[in-house]
Amino acid sequence: MDEVYSLPQPEDLHAVAALQEVEIRPGILIRPLQEEHGAGILAILDIDPLIRDRVSVASHLFTQDDIIKEIAAIQSDPGLIRYAILENNNPIGLVSLWRDDGFFGTPPNPNDYGFGYFIDPEERGKGIVTDTVTQLMATAQQSLYVRQFVAFCEDDNAESVAVLSRLGFEKNGEAFNEPTHGWMEYKYVRSLLEMPPLP
Repeated sequence: MDEVYSLPQPEDLHAVAALQEVEIRPGILIRPLQEEHGAGILAILDIDPLIRDRVSVASHLFTQDDIIKEIAAIQSDPGLIRYAILENNNPIGLVSLWRDDGFFGTPPNPNDYGFGYFIDPEERGKGIVTDTVTQLMATAQQSLYVRQFVAFCEDDNAESVAVLSRLGFEKNGEAFNEPTHGWMEYKYVRSLLEMPPLP
């Protein structure tokens, strides 16, 4: 198994064709965030401003210019893709896939991949985030060597904790101060029982 972990990862997740558009269920898919998604994403954050208090990327998205800056930052980061969750091409949420290139001052774990997400309050309770992350995990496992999936969440974010639990993530006891705002987040891990076979 250690040989699998040492295999080279793609340098740029944006170059992995399977990760550029993923169908979640009929009528719902994810695509990398584009300027055209900005108005919809900002409308979601205006409906529920508390998202900005819980999701790092959302905390600095207030205008279309902020969306444009975020897209530029994403495109220059080979270990990060942020997707608009689209229902009939209308943005209803955001999900991020990132490689652990070292967070919170910890060493990189390049075979670990993480998620973050938020969704329109009107779309909650429909299983969309759960299905989105499930399908994205399956696609990542087919395209990348994944040791485990990770996520960070505050204890009082009950809805997100419930999603992570449904997805098979478990709190591992590690706590971190979110680097931009300082809120306390706990690490959740979903270890994989089987790795892709060696080529």
